[in-house]
Amino acid sequence: MNLSFFEWKPQHEASPATLVFLHGMGGTGSIWRPITAPLEETYRCIAPDQRGHGGSRPVPENEHDDFHATDYAKDVSQLLSRLKIDRYFLIGHSMGVRTALALAQQELEKVQGLILVDISITREWGGGIGVPLANFIRHLPEAFSTRQGLRDYVMKYCPDPSIGQYLAAVSKKVSDSPESWVFPFDHQSLVRTIEEADEAPIPEWVQKILAAKIPILFLRGERSKVWKKEDYEAQRAQFADPNLTFEEWANCGHGLPFEQRLRFIERIKEFVK
Repeated sequence: MNLSFFEWKPQHEASPATLVFLHGMGGTGSIWRPITAPLEETYRCIAPDQRGHGGSRPVPENEHDDFHATDYAKDVSQLLSRLKIDRYFLIGHSMGVRTALALAQQELEKVQGLILVDISITREWGGGIGVPLANFIRHLPEAFSTRQGLRDYVMKYCPDPSIGQYLAAVSKKVSDSPESWVFPFDHQSLVRTIEEADEAPIPEWVQKILAAKIPILFLRGERSKVWKKEDYEAQRAQFADPNLTFEEWANCGHGLPFEQRLRFIERIKEFVK
């Protein structure tokens, strides 16, 4: 499908690099704006709304079951081809990590590096949080009368506080009607995405990318419930490679890019250089 997307780039000469930002489940490309604002002075920044999210709705009827990471990657690949972008860095958060890995292992000759934030390098989505999260999304109301009511609901029932905060942050007021606060995603698309997540062969993709000598930076928030501490330590030992870096950041959780925004921006600059 043709993705809706946001683009920010320097006003002067051609950018030395293109950064492709891939949001987490339930978000949109616009959530990256506070991070891309200082980066656009130097880099071309692309942030698509992934399928079932934001402006990339509705998903075509003949694709209602296509929510594997490779389906997401195909959309982004087609977008970048349309924009004539043939070299780029991938920056993925949560669900966006799977999209980034699926895309990179298909386009090894185009990817210059990956920054992947807070998701396990295993088949099990979110350290086992997938089932309760899918149940939460199934019962999540489509709209709320106030933002506070929406926030209270997600913080009470969402199985992870960081994901709850994220969903509350991306909610939007769409009208003056009583039920005007909504989420920028299709609920069923999210459920199908969670159901498909464990089918992605993440470890194999990581090994394939590393074999091509493409650098990968994995970041974990120390308070994350999505990437459990014991899984992080085990995977850091398992995937030892000179092109792979693991970092655990203090004072943040699953929302690391937004909880540690200034540090994250500087880390992107350092990684790209």
